[in-house]
Amino acid sequence: MTEQIVNPIVHVTGDQLLERSRWYGPNLFTFLTTAEETQGAFSLIKCTLRKGFAPPPHIHTKEDESYFILDGEVQYEIGERVIHAKPGDYVHSPRLTAHTFKLLTDTATVLLLITPGGFEELFIRFSRPAQAMELPPVPTERPGKEFFESMDRLSTQLGVTTLPSL
Repeated sequence: MTEQIVNPIVHVTGDQLLERSRWYGPNLFTFLTTAEETQGAFSLIKCTLRKGFAPPPHIHTKEDESYFILDGEVQYEIGERVIHAKPGDYVHSPRLTAHTFKLLTDTATVLLLITPGGFEELFIRFSRPAQAMELPPVPTERPGKEFFESMDRLSTQLGVTTLPSL
């Protein structure tokens, strides 16, 4: 008899959202499900982002990223394309494709689907527990050199290459 893999059922209720949320830089990330909970299949994160936060251009070698815009406007640069995404839009960034984004509005909220899951480990490790379901206070100082070196090491281990520019 072959062993049958059973996918776990994940149910997150509204009263669990704060305990599943973290302040990642100036942003609020709520981990609706993680790779650990989906046996690595995917992770789904509700990201409330603040203007001025933009990741450097980078390439994922292991996962695709998909974004569903709930509110605000975001400009994605994916490969050679520039996409102006508005509420209700869906954007897919396939692995092995250079990409970045920037907010066009003061804030934006997106659902981020990472397939397969696992890259969310970076967000978890380099964030702190949210104290409320709102954006954190704006940081008054930039993290030190060791913080960014450690983040770069983990990114590399997770198969992400940071690029100087697109």
